[in-house]
Amino acid sequence: MYLIEVKNLTHIYSEGMPYQTSALTDVSFNVKPGEFVGIIGHTGSGKSTLIQHLNGLLKPKSGKIIIDNVDITSKDIKMRDIRRKIGLVFQYPEYQLFEETVHKDIAFGPLNLGLSQEEADMRVKEAISLVGLDYEEIALRSPFELSGGQKRRVAIAGVIAMKPQVLILDEPTAGLDPKAHSDILKMVEKIHKTEGNVIILVSHNMGDIAALADKVLVMDGGRLALCGSPEDVFSKEDLLKSLGLALPPAAEFISKLKGKGINISSKPLTVEEVENELYNILNNN
Repeated sequence: MYLIEVKNLTHIYSEGMPYQTSALTDVSFNVKPGEFVGIIGHTGSGKSTLIQHLNGLLKPKSGKIIIDNVDITSKDIKMRDIRRKIGLVFQYPEYQLFEETVHKDIAFGPLNLGLSQEEADMRVKEAISLVGLDYEEIALRSPFELSGGQKRRVAIAGVIAMKPQVLILDEPTAGLDPKAHSDILKMVEKIHKTEGNVIILVSHNMGDIAALADKVLVMDGGRLALCGSPEDVFSKEDLLKSLGLALPPAAEFISKLKGKGINISSKPLTVEEVENELYNILNNN
């Protein structure tokens, strides 16, 4: 049983024009309910085009996207129906805040879905809590008075409040300092655990993808170059490097140790896994 089925997705920009570009070519993959999916690839690989199709912002030249048994590429589909299922948080979402208070900004989406004011108010409180902010402290404040990290959380809360079955996050930690970066990722983990939804995370940070994802999609030149578990994908070091991608820092470190003749049988992908592996090696020597 799959929540998302992408079948032979193809998209062409400026079709028939001199600058015609194939942005996606025959992309197919499936996502199970509750999966955490990471999408990686160098700039221009097709990541952004792909997620804009998943949200219905772009229509394919050919192929289908079926989400919860609904073909969102159908001509008859309404955008409101898509928004109920898929939420997309763009890079730097704080630039899209516009209401006079935080509460009104987060309530905008639920009210546009046709929910009552009472139901929207409940969702606003839930969403603010999920992103780690205090409702009483910020609800009536202008979003433009908040810190950068708080603004980003409020913007993400506005999407969460619509309770999408699929939450797509495009580089949600872009431009943040290391602490804010870590805090946002912990928030994403909390949302995933609490809501039980599918999360699709687009990131250039291989360490984040290795630590969080159940499945990794590797895009290259508009094609799906690799699809599998983090263990499977990041074991293909030579292929990834040929695509201009690095290993997660932990895996890169282990690769260098192996190059120096240190025998390591496992393939740790996170700092915690490396710590455990080194501890075991030291204890056995």
